[in-house]
Amino acid sequence: MIKALMSMEGGEKVVLLGLSAGNMTRLMAGEPIPIDLADLDLPHQRLVIVGGETEEAITDSLRAYLGPNTQWR
Repeated sequence: MIKALMSMEGGEKVVLLGLSAGNMTRLMAGEPIPIDLADLDLPHQRLVIVGGETEEAITDSLRAYLGPNTQWR
């Protein structure tokens, strides 16, 4: 995975995530990919990338990974 912090012309920070073929295979198989941004000198945050054919499939993957009581907006 490529993980980098970029600055746009106006100074806005953008996180770049590039998934390798192996990670794309994991994503297409429904396996979540956890990412920690602390090594980019950003506040500690946990991100999870999930994929799916439908929003329901993505929601099911998130609930399976994060737990059934997880709330999000």
